[in-house]
Amino acid sequence: MSLLVAEGLRKRFGDLAAVDGVDLQVEEGGCVALIGPNGAGKTTLLNLLSGHLLPDAGRISFRGEEVTRLPPHARVRRGLSRSFQVMTIFPQLSARENLLVPVLARLRRATEPLRPVDAFPEAWEEADALLRDLGLLEAADMPAASLPHGDQRRLELGIAVASRPRLCLLDEPSSGLNPLERAGLLDLVRRLGAERATTFLVVEHDMDVVFGLAHRVVVMDRGRVLADGPPEAIRADPRVRETYLGEEE
Repeated sequence: MSLLVAEGLRKRFGDLAAVDGVDLQVEEGGCVALIGPNGAGKTTLLNLLSGHLLPDAGRISFRGEEVTRLPPHARVRRGLSRSFQVMTIFPQLSARENLLVPVLARLRRATEPLRPVDAFPEAWEEADALLRDLGLLEAADMPAASLPHGDQRRLELGIAVASRPRLCLLDEPSSGLNPLERAGLLDLVRRLGAERATTFLVVEHDMDVVFGLAHRVVVMDRGRVLADGPPEAIRADPRVRETYLGEEE
């Protein structure tokens, strides 16, 4: 059984068909990259899959259950999380507190606001374990806003996986990172995927990240899937080279 199945997804904004009949399957394990030129519909597709937008047509199934009309929080409960292209950390909270928010939500402790956070040692221990995995344990008590951009990106990834998702959608996770930070992010996604049994679907513009991370690449253009296959096949596809990579035969 596929982890995620999207069938005939369509979403229009006025005269623009942002997503125009997309079929997509994601199997469990590894990383799938979603690429395409600006305006191809990549982020709109992620918004449909995560529930931040509802489709005009089509259906979405996750782990065998139809989730097409479910809101984002209900999808998170079922194991589908995401990050955003624009940074979505809590800037005034510490790095540890940023992770405690989704951990407490998953443990169903977020509805007990009058209890101090140190009353939940299991959540505290889990947040610190994730901070260690992220390489941010020494910054646990620092306000998130004071962290360097690369560390903020790591923290954002930690927030996305703190709910222990089966599938995590990442929107441009390497945005604003230098080459060394991008390499570190690649390694981090690989490790988190293996250690936490999390599958990743990543929207990314950096081809070094795409071909260094993904075992499968889906190419979108004008709201439709142009190509879908292993990185080697995508590199060699003349349609992709002309439409996205800017090359012509």
